[in-house]
Amino acid sequence: MLVVYLLLMGLTLFYYYPILVIVLEGFDTDISPLLAPGIRLIGGVPYYSGGITPSLVYYLDMFGAQQFHRLILNSLVIGGGSTLIAVLIGLLSSYGLTFQNRSSAGRYDFAMLMMRSVPPFLLVIPLLITLSSWGLWDTHLGMTLAYLTLNAPIAYLIIRSLMSDMPRELVESAMVMGCGPLTVVRRVILPVLLPGVLVTVVFMLVLTWNEFLLASLLTGPDARTVSVGVWAGVGEQIGTFRTVEFEAQAAAGTVALIPAALLILLIRRRVVRLFTFSPSQ
Repeated sequence: MLVVYLLLMGLTLFYYYPILVIVLEGFDTDISPLLAPGIRLIGGVPYYSGGITPSLVYYLDMFGAQQFHRLILNSLVIGGGSTLIAVLIGLLSSYGLTFQNRSSAGRYDFAMLMMRSVPPFLLVIPLLITLSSWGLWDTHLGMTLAYLTLNAPIAYLIIRSLMSDMPRELVESAMVMGCGPLTVVRRVILPVLLPGVLVTVVFMLVLTWNEFLLASLLTGPDARTVSVGVWAGVGEQIGTFRTVEFEAQAAAGTVALIPAALLILLIRRRVVRLFTFSPSQ
């Protein structure tokens, strides 16, 4: 057992080490003094730094001069809007193809699977032309529609799979009692599938939160997202004479981790119930 615990501890440290480094660097706390007190390595070149000097200056700069909270709000609005629309489409379409029009379900399943298989690189130019012609480039609505092309197939495939395993008697009983399609989805299907739907929501939010390709080409200063904002501090300085402030990038990366981590912590109990098949309480 001791070997198992040591192995688990080693794996935990291995996976959490990058996060620890990012957080400490954001506070201007370099861990290199632990190996060589007072010495920091920049580009492999050692120089004297005076030891560990924790500071909040980079975090204050993120929310002050850099206005990083605007990027977080943009990502939350765009990702949340796209996710909610995708879940609504997934619930209604899955209900119709599972309980009302089963003969066409196979074709739609294959079509959605093919849509999900399309790499985002093929969508960039069509989306750029379309959003520009509609006047939606660098807007929240435009990015919501762009991410909908990624989220809608995911929501449909996951919810359709979950709904196919539901007892048909529940839905048929509700329909016999006179419930309409929207009532059945809201009062019968959604409570049963809630853990799976929450996992789907988290998956799509994390996907849009970390997505970089579409956001880098379809947004400007108004609708820029977190992933583009974190990259801009380093990427826009490569090849120039400007000094890359890695501490500022670490602070931005730490702040970008917080919303996703909080979301996962809030629903962790329902995620565990889904994968352990424990009954709802």
